[in-house]
Amino acid sequence: MSDGPLALSFFDPARDIYGTARSGATILFEGRRAVAHAAGPAMEETAGRWRADVTGVLELEFAPVAEPVDVAELTAQVCRVSGRAAGRAIDCLGTIAETRSPPRWEELDALRTISTLVDEGNAFIALSRRPRHAAGHGQESVVAQLLREGRAVGVKETRISTVYDSAGRQRSAGLELWLPGEELPHRGSGTVLAGSSLDLEGLRVHTAVFRWRLDGREGIGAYDVMVRAEPPAAA
Repeated sequence: MSDGPLALSFFDPARDIYGTARSGATILFEGRRAVAHAAGPAMEETAGRWRADVTGVLELEFAPVAEPVDVAELTAQVCRVSGRAAGRAIDCLGTIAETRSPPRWEELDALRTISTLVDEGNAFIALSRRPRHAAGHGQESVVAQLLREGRAVGVKETRISTVYDSAGRQRSAGLELWLPGEELPHRGSGTVLAGSSLDLEGLRVHTAVFRWRLDGREGIGAYDVMVRAEPPAAA
């Protein structure tokens, strides 16, 4: 990874604690309870591993266990995560995601990212962009990669169907993934375990932890939705 902004996420279902940390914000989920911290993590890379520290909140090491995958301007890598968060020991899977170039929000209404972690060698990563003034998700551009036994495979076509609540927060989702040379899609579904919303740099961010099922196997991961925060109309 280079010098682009990083987002770190970890998912520990055995201890029912999850978290995401990026510049300017850290969110921990203990069960369904979300606790937001204004500070982002201090990060240091040593011998290919990343250490993340938010004083009094978390001290974690992210050790990559699979090759990085590129989805548009995002590079993501599945990691084994260990350390402590909210005073508790952590040992689970997570991701490091780098934004190599910032989204052009003058051209976008929404951006969605999905991670589905089955085990160290099997995962799904997707990024979806909705152009300005698009009529709906059918006009979104989706780029996705499927990690199969540690090897990244580009997804030829990805369909994401999402159920939202009245506030625009994602509650459940379905996945259909067509791979090159295969006639039938890989299928997945997910439901929210915990979620939170915040305003960040002119955007409304709905971040959620999802329990996923992909090709009949259980997984864990995130489903984040970022939408343009329009200024109020002049009186």
